[in-house]
Amino acid sequence: MNTLSCFIVEDDPQALAYVSAIIKHYGNIDIMGSSNTIQAAADQVKKLQPDFLILDVFLEDGNAFEFLALFEAIDFKIIFTTSFAKYAIDAFRFSALDYLLKPYEEKDLIAALDKVSEDIHKESYQQQLNALLHNLSDHKISKKLVLKNTDAIYIVNIEEILYAKSDNNYTTFIMVHGKEILVSKPLKSFDEKLANYNFFRVHQSFLINLSYISSFDRRNEEVILKQIHAVPVAQSRKKDLVDYINKLF
Repeated sequence: MNTLSCFIVEDDPQALAYVSAIIKHYGNIDIMGSSNTIQAAADQVKKLQPDFLILDVFLEDGNAFEFLALFEAIDFKIIFTTSFAKYAIDAFRFSALDYLLKPYEEKDLIAALDKVSEDIHKESYQQQLNALLHNLSDHKISKKLVLKNTDAIYIVNIEEILYAKSDNNYTTFIMVHGKEILVSKPLKSFDEKLANYNFFRVHQSFLINLSYISSFDRRNEEVILKQIHAVPVAQSRKKDLVDYINKLF
């Protein structure tokens, strides 16, 4: 295995010592240096050109996204770490980027190091980083969700998702403009991400955007989206859906 190079951006001395010890024990990773400030870290990373960073999201003099803005292009992988801010965690999930929530266990960092080692030569994930920066820039700005399959990486506005349907471990997203995107992840993983953004699991196999409900067909137990898309509603979810519709009026 080739030796990888790492740079650590962390302003907590205890956290720095913890991560450094784990990396040294891991082997095949050379710690090129560390910094606790944005500008100093950027200067060192540009000079040393490490393969990947371990980057604390919130630093004393700013945050990781101000740090990333100092680079014209990101040609290194990143393991993000953070101790708070739920909205930041949501942004990572939406952008399909990994992070470690402090305090994390040694096995969690080792799993992240394993993944970096496997992915180090894959193409840049600049698109995913751009989506992350967008999602963190303003709570009021439309959230973007990264959908990946073997053919492409799609970055979509979540309000443009009409509904999603499951086929075992695959999920197809139907967009309001008619496009369909198939991804090799189960519907459950997206249900958890989108639950706080006006999406509702009406059936084991269907997740809908509540903003597009036109009507509920009681006889056929179907919800109609945008007046033309009929989606089945499970008996166990019917009451919750009807309660939601009643609150709209």
